[in-house]
Amino acid sequence: MSRYTSIIDRRLVVAGSLLASAGSILPAVSAEVSNVPVQPYFASVKRAMAAMAAIGQPISAEDAADLDMLMTHADSNAVVSADAILSKYTLLNATLGPDGYAKTKITAGGAEKRLIEEGWTAFLIRVANPSSLVAKLYISGMTGAVSSPSTGASRAGVRDTLNMSASIAKTWGRTEIYRLPPIGPTLSGAPVDYQVVQIFSRDRGKREGSIEVWASSDPMAEYRDDYARKRVQIEFDCAPSSDVLLRVRDHDDRGCMASLIIKDKLDRIYPFQAMRLEPDMWFQPQIYRADGETVRLPDGNYVVEARRGPEYLVNRQTVALKGEAKEIHVKLERWIDPAKWGWYSGDTHIHGGGCAHYEHPTEGVTPATMIRHVRGEGLAIGEVLSWGPSWYYQKQFFTGHAVSPAADLEHPELQAADNSNWSPKSTAEDAESSLRYDVEVSNFPSSHCGHLVLLRLKEQDYPGTSLIQDWPSWNLPILKWAKAQGGIVGYAHCGFGMEVESTELPNYDIPPMDSIGTQEAIVDVTHGFTDFLSGIDTFPIAELNAWYHMLNCGFRLAMIGETDFPCIYGERPGVGRSYVRLSERPIGDTGYEAWVRNLAQGRLYCGDGRTHFLDWSLAGQRPGEKDVQLARSEQVSVKVLVAARLEEMPHADEVSPASTPNGPGGPLSDGPPHGRMWNIENARIENSRDVPVELIANGKVVERQSLRADGKPRALSFSTRIERSSWVALRVLPSAHTYPVFIGVAGKPIRASKQSAQWCRRCVDKLWEAKSPQIRETERPAAADAYDHARQSYDRIIAESDQA
Repeated sequence: MSRYTSIIDRRLVVAGSLLASAGSILPAVSAEVSNVPVQPYFASVKRAMAAMAAIGQPISAEDAADLDMLMTHADSNAVVSADAILSKYTLLNATLGPDGYAKTKITAGGAEKRLIEEGWTAFLIRVANPSSLVAKLYISGMTGAVSSPSTGASRAGVRDTLNMSASIAKTWGRTEIYRLPPIGPTLSGAPVDYQVVQIFSRDRGKREGSIEVWASSDPMAEYRDDYARKRVQIEFDCAPSSDVLLRVRDHDDRGCMASLIIKDKLDRIYPFQAMRLEPDMWFQPQIYRADGETVRLPDGNYVVEARRGPEYLVNRQTVALKGEAKEIHVKLERWIDPAKWGWYSGDTHIHGGGCAHYEHPTEGVTPATMIRHVRGEGLAIGEVLSWGPSWYYQKQFFTGHAVSPAADLEHPELQAADNSNWSPKSTAEDAESSLRYDVEVSNFPSSHCGHLVLLRLKEQDYPGTSLIQDWPSWNLPILKWAKAQGGIVGYAHCGFGMEVESTELPNYDIPPMDSIGTQEAIVDVTHGFTDFLSGIDTFPIAELNAWYHMLNCGFRLAMIGETDFPCIYGERPGVGRSYVRLSERPIGDTGYEAWVRNLAQGRLYCGDGRTHFLDWSLAGQRPGEKDVQLARSEQVSVKVLVAARLEEMPHADEVSPASTPNGPGGPLSDGPPHGRMWNIENARIENSRDVPVELIANGKVVERQSLRADGKPRALSFSTRIERSSWVALRVLPSAHTYPVFIGVAGKPIRASKQSAQWCRRCVDKLWEAKSPQIRETERPAAADAYDHARQSYDRIIAESDQA
């Protein structure tokens, strides 16, 4: 008797016993066999076997050998035998109705209903398809809506209950159809098709879930509720995983907080993003963990990527986890430490609520979560700005002080329901990062005039208001109020509404003034109530052009770095950064006061954290200090110590995001090198590892030198003739920009360009045209006077300017 005959006989016996003991496991197999074309059937079996192997849960060697033999000598008996073999891997048997919904029948398969806590398990689905549908197969079940992206509402609704823990506890699993090669995105149309489903279990122990299966060609079918879909109830036994101890050490061997991305061989991310609650974010691949904390993982092989902001190298390692005592050791390595030169980084624009943050079960997240991000990205200062969405919830965290809270699990009942109740740990570096809660005037009545960033406030509610709707409908009154209490104020994401066709810097195209960036700052700066523009999160040309023009008119305001996390960038805080020069690390209120004061005075550079102007001076004077005074035109020298880092070859994982983010009005398009987003990769000179360091005088490049971007600090020297009162700065575009050194010649004010003053003057008229219809009628006369003041100021500067 041949081996093939033996297999057929053995499998027919097995199939018969299976059918006799559990008729529902292989529904109507005997009736189907005569109608099943053998070649398409085994082609589907072969694809399913390859997919199971790719996932890491291959069919046993014995069963695979038997299936290979059956494929070689395939006939209708072989189909019955193959079904019998595959039944122990099959979670569901589905027979599709003519439309994929109605008359579809689903029964449980013969696979052991065993899952793994915090892990994925793969099963087969046997799909009988008598109508030959060529459509996508869908499966859902075991999950409910726990959290949701922000709708932009100012107050969250009540979702049937105020206590969400019970609902969270019910949301324990997730099902996903495997659609990668060799399995196609749709059913083959054959009478029998094997598909692969992966099931994630958040929990351990006995869990029951209702699973539904259907097929459809409608791309929106996955998102529609349809009560005609058929369901089957299945009870699973979820085996426990174990807590993995994380040893996270900084470059100096102190314990610290870091960003960790954990993936398996299929690039699946752990913990599973869709089921995360704070402090782990559903919209980020990374988690933030401190030395001594844990993450729960099943046994297996993982790739762990650790980082702590752009000043660190990315640490990648492969770890094998097996058994009881599991640990992952991470040792971080810096390529630069700006603090050695007295520079401390901050992100002045991050949010604890709104945009990508959920609105349920709470309106955004707490300081305990936000401090994890700030520490994990190596930031000294994180300004958390309350704004329209979640305003009434988030404003409770305002204290008027800089704080460094414990990174606790703020809602232990919710975390426990989500099976994420691990123990937070403090580290030796915790006090080196601080939060300050302040305000962004966004989704307020004046937002059309530009979003305001109000730092160092003592009071966060505008006088006489109880609701957002009560605030002024234009910005200058708000700026005056904030400055009167000692605030430092400016305009957020300053490139929005300032985009033009030209990629020249400076250029003289009048922007549309139709968004939420620099906008009214061009008016307010003439009143002395604008300390800075915030950028590094929109187009460099749009950000810098207005700044250059206002500097050319003699106004002094800083360009600072922000992220607008998680709105413009949800990747991580600190994508855009301000580096402020201090004599010591900023800790507590005293440190914060020094940091924000020096920021406003211009003792800073800003950028993506990949280029660092560690020291520079013009005629011996550093930026943010005294002006250089010259009696007449003179040649001046500039000395700079600068470091930048690119990989030898472009590598997307090693740099700040090169893709453009979503902003108001939709995705920002890519453009020429200086029209793309801030990112040192966009500064790379052709295929080299060099970037251009440019000396800027009155907005124009006067000298350029190449810098090897290998992370090593290098000393460069420049020289330029100063003909008139001017400002001079350094940049690596689009990676970093310094604050200027100001130079007075013969005691005259800076009037560097009549064209710049004329550009500003035309912008005032454009602003009034665009903004005045949205200003309250009762406030319009005061606004008109303020705009007239700006017109007169620029007219005077035009008259005083003798340089085109």
